[in-house]
Amino acid sequence: MATQSIMKNIVITEPNAAEIFVNALEQAAETAETSSLNNIQYEDVKGEDIKKFLGAFVK
Repeated sequence: MATQSIMKNIVITEPNAAEIFVNALEQAAETAETSSLNNIQYEDVKGEDIKKFLGAFVK
């Protein structure tokens, strides 16, 4: 997603549409809190490691 798109103003004129929008935001926040992405294991790698990894593909 382009970063400029988050800087747009949203104008909602209908109360029903506003309620739907707020519910969607609340659902997104709730989903983010319970996401399993918080449990992903990772390790930091150095530039040398990346070069070795990519070097295996370049011959």
